[in-house]
Amino acid sequence: MKRSPYSSMSEINITSLVDVMMVLLIIFMLTAPFIQAGIKVRLPKSKSTVIKEREGVMLAVTREGDVYLNNAKVDRDKLADELRNLRVAGEERVFVRADKEVAYGIVMQVIGDVKAVGIDEVGMITEMERPTD
Repeated sequence: MKRSPYSSMSEINITSLVDVMMVLLIIFMLTAPFIQAGIKVRLPKSKSTVIKEREGVMLAVTREGDVYLNNAKVDRDKLADELRNLRVAGEERVFVRADKEVAYGIVMQVIGDVKAVGIDEVGMITEMERPTD
């Protein structure tokens, strides 16, 4: 059966669409780990259980004592106000990621600010110790 030169095609060629989608998928897979890096904090090591960090507000304290709330730098004097706003918005859990070189007093002041606004669930994020064989 011969097709006339003016007949329409009844099938769609999606090969090029699949190629483009695969390239985009690979690009997103390669760039995702760099996006999640966030604030550079060298965490202390401990023997603890693994928790999902995405379950609450992330509060990072850098080596220099700078405080970041969900990857946004916050002045320590305004930290309580920012936390109060999050508490009003319904956040009930805060995870603290403090650099291992930060003074204990600074970390306790930050945790005190969290507790003062009424957020009772405070977790400390650490790195898992690797077992020595």
